[in-house]
Amino acid sequence: MLTGAVALLGGLLVPGVATAADEPTVRQLLEQCEQGRTDVCEFHPSGAPHVYRGTYELAGGAQNCSEGTSTRVIRWESSQSTTNSVGVTINAGVTLGEVFEAGYELSFQQEWSWSTSKADEIRHELGPYQAVDIFAAPMREQVTGTYEMHFGDPYYGHYYWYVHNVTIDGPSSQPAWDVKVEGVAPAC
Repeated sequence: MLTGAVALLGGLLVPGVATAADEPTVRQLLEQCEQGRTDVCEFHPSGAPHVYRGTYELAGGAQNCSEGTSTRVIRWESSQSTTNSVGVTINAGVTLGEVFEAGYELSFQQEWSWSTSKADEIRHELGPYQAVDIFAAPMREQVTGTYEMHFGDPYYGHYYWYVHNVTIDGPSSQPAWDVKVEGVAPAC
């Protein structure tokens, strides 16, 4: 039986019946993996990655206050990184990130993108007395799964522990960004 306090800690599953004082926190379990104190530490995705569009942000704008057409160049730059749902460091260069990356690559035969930076320019032709705002939104990818840990000696009375429903959210590599153009009133 899970206590209410433990059930709120990211889906911690413990074998058998225990009280909250008898159970490690999600952080304690993942730190055991990070510090190499487990015999086995693996990440198992529970489903396919979910790709979605992030929030549009203004990348720039242009206006043409003349009677002829004009081509404007709007340059923009942005960066995105990886986050997670458990509040511990899971990224490239740390054990938990390497464990996640191995499980992800084994399951989906592709590499995880930990971060991405994008510098781009958009050329837009404007008619007489027209103006536009250019918005860019990062494409993001989410994977949810379970960290499985095996201990050589009992840890809090058990050899096997699992942290379920860990969500890793990072930049998608294909496509990396979505761009949209909106017409606005020129300030001529």
